[in-house]
Amino acid sequence: MNFDLTDEQRLLQNTVRDFARNEVAPVAEELDRTKTFPYEIVEKL
Repeated sequence: MNFDLTDEQRLLQNTVRDFARNEVAPVAEELDRTKTFPYEIVEKL
């Protein structure tokens, strides 16, 4: 069995990682502190 990711899967993985770093991480602490849900971030998905 081959458990390696396909090129498409790697692209998705990298895209999601970049999105999390650029969009979620910068505001994650504030969202936790204020107990708010980031609807505006989810809409970008």
